[in-house]
Amino acid sequence: MMKKNEIYIGIDIGSSTIKAVEIEAGPSGEITLRTANLVANEEGIKKAVNGMAVKSAKVIAVADCPSGCLRYFIIPKMSEREVAEAIKWQVKEKVSFPVDELLMDYKLQEIDEGDVRKYKVKLAAMPIKIVDSVVALLREASIDPIAIIQPPLAIEKLSSRMGLNPGETVAVVDIGCNYTGINIIKDGALVFTRKVGSGGAALTKALTQPLVSEQGRVELSAGDAERLKIEYGLPKDTCAGPFDGKINCTQFVSLIRLATEHLHQEIERSLHYYSDESSGDRVNSVVLVGGGAGLKGLPEFLQENLGVPVSAGDPFKGMASAKGAVGNPNVFASALGAALSEGRGISLLPHELKRKTVHAFEKAAVESVVAAVAVSLVLTFIGMKMQLSNYDKKIMYGAKELEVMKPQLEITSHYERLANELSGRKAFIDAIFSGVSPWKEALKELSNKLPKDAVLSTL
Repeated sequence: MMKKNEIYIGIDIGSSTIKAVEIEAGPSGEITLRTANLVANEEGIKKAVNGMAVKSAKVIAVADCPSGCLRYFIIPKMSEREVAEAIKWQVKEKVSFPVDELLMDYKLQEIDEGDVRKYKVKLAAMPIKIVDSVVALLREASIDPIAIIQPPLAIEKLSSRMGLNPGETVAVVDIGCNYTGINIIKDGALVFTRKVGSGGAALTKALTQPLVSEQGRVELSAGDAERLKIEYGLPKDTCAGPFDGKINCTQFVSLIRLATEHLHQEIERSLHYYSDESSGDRVNSVVLVGGGAGLKGLPEFLQENLGVPVSAGDPFKGMASAKGAVGNPNVFASALGAALSEGRGISLLPHELKRKTVHAFEKAAVESVVAAVAVSLVLTFIGMKMQLSNYDKKIMYGAKELEVMKPQLEITSHYERLANELSGRKAFIDAIFSGVSPWKEALKELSNKLPKDAVLSTL
């Protein structure tokens, strides 16, 4: 009995859209993309998971809000009860919300600082009312999630499949609609994260600013601005021609550059802050994900200004797909990362649902042990059957060899009789050569050689 494949669904509830990704994880860790859906928020989660195996899958949701936080800090090594108290004090200092209005979860990593053992704490927190609203939305679609995580944790999990160089420090910049997450990954782990209030919507809004030219006042609608942003991206300063008859290239560049400059400055500020806080560790490269990663010319613009290699990521790279290529894979970065997490690690799920999830994992673990024992017994039985089969073959081959050796064995069994006959003949010959006439023996031997119907008339 082999371990069965598991289905995981990651749902990213964004500012304007809902992204859902369904994957299938094989027993050896192979991942297959089954479905990826993108819908507007007003269409709801049911539409986002349409065609997915929701009833049998494990669902992990991504939730974010301005008041949520993900923090790192170091505390002395202490008992579990003391750790909980120390974390409460840290939360009071670092989070604006009262502790009793927050859902929190944390992970401890034991480290050495000199000769002192300490804990490095990764703390996630979000207002209870935000988490409850996410759970309510999911339940409207008859979904009970096994975990709720924040975007940086999803990006951390995703980074393990993005082909990042193990020895490098990489900033994975997740450009969403209203926010951009700057997530620094080192040795496969998230070591720094910062969220800034600038995203794809800010670029669109910048293009709607009014312009005064010889033709008079020009102002793009939000729809026109979004369409032109997708079509032209971030053009070079040397581009030519009017854009859609309303705005020329120079005007377009001047408007969109204001927003992209702001984004660049926020990214650069974050990289410098991380370097200062990590005793000089520098980011070696930047990878762009999220809906804004597809903006034409953005990687080149950021690379020129940041001074490090910048590229657009591809979350589905190297992953088998059941339904072919996905249009803009970077849109699904957080949803895919959530699915890849399998609901393990930090989770902001309400306590009653978390207990239910723990029970489900324990049940799955027991089922895995039972399956392993069953497989072991089956293999043992098969091994015994194979040994018996080998013994049967050996017996069969032995019988054949015995059949071949049978004449030799018969000769051996008559050896004593033959030896006696030879001894008698030798005595007869010796008697002849000694001069004694052994007529009796000679006539007896001669009679044995004559045919039955022969008569001896003369000697």
